[in-house]
Amino acid sequence: MKRDEYEREIIDNIRMYRQARGLTQEELGRRCNMPTGYIGGIETYKRFPKVKNLRRIAEGLEIDIAYLMSPKVAERVLEVSDVVEGINKHVRSYLDTYLKPQETDSDPPQK
Repeated sequence: MKRDEYEREIIDNIRMYRQARGLTQEELGRRCNMPTGYIGGIETYKRFPKVKNLRRIAEGLEIDIAYLMSPKVAERVLEVSDVVEGINKHVRSYLDTYLKPQETDSDPPQK
């Protein structure tokens, strides 16, 4: 069945979020309680999920269904996610470098 542009965008968003989460089709299927073949059928444009299944997929991806419906929102969310991850790495590095417990002369001797 030929998919219209909007359906293809939704399917592309499903795939994009699945890959961004590092999930295989099988893992997403387990999270959604759906067969791997069903997820594969969606991602190859052979199937299009009903709204209740879109909701289950969104829940399996741990996102709001609205992110699947809007390609611009989906792209922006992933961009922000990348920025936040970069900030988190920077903060962890700073904490490791500057806030590690330091041994001092006043520390009690080890037994």
